[in-house]
Amino acid sequence: MEVQCYENDAYWRKRYQGLCYEMGEIVNEQQDKIISLSQENKRLKREIWNMKQTKRRRR
Repeated sequence: MEVQCYENDAYWRKRYQGLCYEMGEIVNEQQDKIISLSQENKRLKREIWNMKQTKRRRR
């Protein structure tokens, strides 16, 4: 009984560990996307600000 319980626990431990690795990869991918979008957002905000400044200077 004890051996069977140990084998069952080992099976689920192995399965959850694989699941954790998969979830970690997904989280890393999402963080990479968030960072790239954040950088693009900063760039666009800076570009808009620069356009407003040049428009103001022309007046």
